[in-house]
Amino acid sequence: MSLSQSKKVALLLSFFSISLIVSTQESMKKIAVVEGLSKCSKYNELNIETLLQVYDNNTSNHLIGDMYLRVDNQGLPILDFFCDTNPITKEYNTKAYKNYFFTFKIENNNKYLIIEQAQFGKPFALSSKQGVTIDKNGKPLVIEITEYIHEWGYDGPPEDSNRTYFSDINYTLTVKEKEFVKHYSFSSSEIKNNYTINLERYTISILNDLFSESSCLIEMIVTDKL
Repeated sequence: MSLSQSKKVALLLSFFSISLIVSTQESMKKIAVVEGLSKCSKYNELNIETLLQVYDNNTSNHLIGDMYLRVDNQGLPILDFFCDTNPITKEYNTKAYKNYFFTFKIENNNKYLIIEQAQFGKPFALSSKQGVTIDKNGKPLVIEITEYIHEWGYDGPPEDSNRTYFSDINYTLTVKEKEFVKHYSFSSSEIKNNYTINLERYTISILNDLFSESSCLIEMIVTDKL
């Protein structure tokens, strides 16, 4: 075999190896979730286990039909979902973890956890406990909630009979693109007016938020302008 032929064979083998690696990466995984602890399910580098609790009339702190789903990776909790039968409760069915979206879905009373690569154009909830990376063509966009502060009080002195009580959450969102890092501050009250962050290439639309003393969630959708 000549030297040029050897190079061609090496290139073909290299291309085949790369194609094989790409093809073995699942684009989406749908895991059937049953009550109690589930067995480990692998998806790329993730090792996922779930704990599903369905509440009945023996659990006085919850309504019948309420559900709680905890998602673990490598034995550590990373996400949780709570399905409340109360229609006014905020529910975020898709949540971000690193560069993945996790969706808790119920179809014909069957329960599933769907895992897929984080993507543009799909609404998701971002937790203050971890950021998200959305990568397209090797150009990752990293988004994190780096600060949230609850402010409350009255807008006037005690002797003012017309003073009103206020309560608001101030958020700081950090966006990293290549070597550029930018910080955006906004409040929960601004989100109600369709708050949007315009970047050179991307648009981040803030849809909703949910605050607790230990953490917060911000629902958003990121779109690629190109």
